[in-house]
Amino acid sequence: MLYRERASVLATLVVLGLILATFLQFPTRSFDLTVLGSPLTINVTQTALMAALLVGITCSGTDAIVRSHHAARRIEARYSFVTWTLPALTVLLAAVLLPQAPTHLYRLAGYVQTSLILILVISAEYYTVDPTGRLYLAARLSLNAWAYLLALVIFVLIYSAKARSLVSATGVTVVGTLLALEFLRGAGRGFGRTALYAAIAGLSTGEIIWAMNYWRISGVTGGLILLLGFYAATGLANQQLQGRLTRRVLVEYAVVALVGLAVLLRFGP
Repeated sequence: MLYRERASVLATLVVLGLILATFLQFPTRSFDLTVLGSPLTINVTQTALMAALLVGITCSGTDAIVRSHHAARRIEARYSFVTWTLPALTVLLAAVLLPQAPTHLYRLAGYVQTSLILILVISAEYYTVDPTGRLYLAARLSLNAWAYLLALVIFVLIYSAKARSLVSATGVTVVGTLLALEFLRGAGRGFGRTALYAAIAGLSTGEIIWAMNYWRISGVTGGLILLLGFYAATGLANQQLQGRLTRRVLVEYAVVALVGLAVLLRFGP
């Protein structure tokens, strides 16, 4: 159980970093750019700096833990960084959301939850190294469920920010591509082909927000619509990678997407 001990140490280190961030005060730096003929201001805040630091620590620690698996040599080397995605996004959300907690009690609960979730996610990534392992299926399903939840929260935050399409669409595309890679690596295909399908799924999700920025809908509804598009894109990509994409499957996903969109637009918050 050495990997669990390492995951616990990593989670403790991340939580200590989150706690330390509450006592630090860094000045905000602003950078003015011109992109596609329009001004763009980038603010480098204390939250952004701490998030970058903690995400880096998380990625490094996760990589060391996953590579300690006895079957790690069987994995295509380029797939290694994909296992960083869910732990890194978990820490990123904690770094962004916990400073906004209304009370110290909520913040303390958030620290505990972050630690436990991080240990479980890293442990699940460890188990997915060996597809023949006893706990592989449970770990894979757990990671998929957590990835969808992360995608929803991040999409809601991005859409609620009402940023320019250049920023919001880019953010959704990057997050969607990384999460799609995590989903699709279970298909068992080569990295090049899997990365191509993941990029297509991420780009398809990012393009949705270009149209949504002209709508007057809530952030939650916008995030759910993006999640629906992401689900359809990754699902079709997974079916294609496994050679099971047929006209019937295509119709099923189209029906689910259209029904889900109609329900969200009619009854969404």
